[in-house]
Amino acid sequence: MSSVRVAHAYDFGTYAVMKSLLESEGMLVIDMAFGSHISIAGADQGYYLQVRATDQGRARTLLWQNSLAKYLLQEQS
Repeated sequence: MSSVRVAHAYDFGTYAVMKSLLESEGMLVIDMAFGSHISIAGADQGYYLQVRATDQGRARTLLWQNSLAKYLLQEQS
């Protein structure tokens, strides 16, 4: 199963809302939550939303339609 990251949030609340939205539409959200310690320089802080590659387009559209476009990551080709 191939997966892709579609969105990133800096707080867990936003991550949970996006995850719940996608799961309510039947998409599998692979738990990819990272929460680095704030004092670590260069750490990847925040939470990534990762879905199956086949759900990427649908997930991006759903997040965009629900005013969550600012959290979308650029599509990778």
